[in-house]
Amino acid sequence: MASRFVTLCLRSRWVYYVEYLLVVGLWWLYRLMPLRLAYRFGWRLGTSVFALFRWERRMRVAIDNVVVAGLAKTRAEAYRIARDSMGHFVGHICEALRASDVVTHDNWRDYVEIEMTPAAQEMLFSAKEPIILATGHLGAWEAGITAITSVRPMFAVARLMDNPYIQRFLERHNFRGGATIIPKKHGFRGSALRQWKDTCGALTILFDQFSSGGVMVPFFGHIVPVYTSPARLHLHTGAPVLVGGFLRTGLLRYKLVAIGDPILLQPGATQETLTAEFIARLERVIRMAPDQYLWLHRRFRRIPVPTVPER
Repeated sequence: MASRFVTLCLRSRWVYYVEYLLVVGLWWLYRLMPLRLAYRFGWRLGTSVFALFRWERRMRVAIDNVVVAGLAKTRAEAYRIARDSMGHFVGHICEALRASDVVTHDNWRDYVEIEMTPAAQEMLFSAKEPIILATGHLGAWEAGITAITSVRPMFAVARLMDNPYIQRFLERHNFRGGATIIPKKHGFRGSALRQWKDTCGALTILFDQFSSGGVMVPFFGHIVPVYTSPARLHLHTGAPVLVGGFLRTGLLRYKLVAIGDPILLQPGATQETLTAEFIARLERVIRMAPDQYLWLHRRFRRIPVPTVPER
């Protein structure tokens, strides 16, 4: 039994190393590509994969999600949105890997349009207290790191790569540079929580996925379970919350969006009322660019898919 365990570990390490070598090789080939072509290359790759595997379960889920959300009147229109969403997902990561070559902490305002209320802008840029940024798998969230970290320290709870070699490679090449990444399995507590408070940082939380343990609130006209992480942290710390996204508008052009004024701690606020407000604001951002939202998640489980014309 012990020898089998050792064999499996060695095999995993060998597979990880082969994956690492493949990623490194692709990375250096990718570096030869002009930056202006990075997003276009990723978009073509993503849409081609979606079209090739359009009958695979995950792709069908994406199309169904668009229909359930009421954003398409035909299956063909839903297919286009879901396909373009996949293209944007791959494209924005390809662009984000190279964006730091041009977009820096000194010139980021030349590339980013700000769309938020004066109160929200003051809250984000003043860096007088820690804040919570509640968002989803939307827009160019990887490229947005440069903008946020130019204003104040940024923290994010994220899942690390299973492959340790690739994880170290990404860290060495400053992917998500400037942001403090908190491993998802460790949670946001202890020293990370103290550092966020002491530095008046911005904590980004993606809360849009299906959560069996979440609260039931409206989202695109359906009652669905939603993660309560931003609401619980808000109630625990009193930190104000901004809900928005970082949308791509063109080649190295972005729009930093926040919906409404900052949400401040109010007497009688609950996880349910706060989460409902957060997800309603996030829905407004998604509607601005539905083809930049990642529809691949099984977001509307157990909700029947409406019948719509094929074309």
